[in-house]
Amino acid sequence: MAALSACQGTIPERDAPPEQAISAILIGSRFLLPSGETRNGLTHVGFESGGGRRAEVYRLPLSGGEHFLYLVEPGVYRIAPTRSLFGFYQPQMKVVIEERTYQLAFPRDLLRQPPYSVRPTKIMVMGILEARVMTALPGQRPQIRVTLDDSIAARRKLVQDTIRDMMDPRQASATRESAITWSRALQNSLMDILSEEQQRVLYKPAP
Repeated sequence: MAALSACQGTIPERDAPPEQAISAILIGSRFLLPSGETRNGLTHVGFESGGGRRAEVYRLPLSGGEHFLYLVEPGVYRIAPTRSLFGFYQPQMKVVIEERTYQLAFPRDLLRQPPYSVRPTKIMVMGILEARVMTALPGQRPQIRVTLDDSIAARRKLVQDTIRDMMDPRQASATRESAITWSRALQNSLMDILSEEQQRVLYKPAP
């Protein structure tokens, strides 16, 4: 059973203190119904490096309205479909919102995301995965669309919210201790995003 679970991919540690030369990714999630946002949602995506049998294969659980600081090994990764117990890619993505299950072909937009270079002791800010249930036409089942909002604004908010929530005294002590050890990397990520935002403003094309 342990071997089969490994074929599916490892769920990385969340909000844990960094180990020597370990890295992290930061990703948020948002689940939207026609009536508005809900926190009652769950989906999974794969996050995999190259390297054949030596590749890192992670399975990332994402629940509604949260942000996730997952510890991963340094490397170059891509978003991928999740794997079955036997290690085969699953062509369908499953999203559960308000106890109702939706399925869709794994989004091409996610597969087309550029590679993520995750460096030792650094945090790669990916963006916010958004699952939106579309208003159903009469006589038809509702459809769902899944995208990744990796805009500067989304990534900036993701880092700011993570810093705020990790320092909240109501959080568990282990989470706050982790925040202290990751604080420099979070601040550096925020500065990089603000710099990227400033450069975009300076080089904004003329109408």
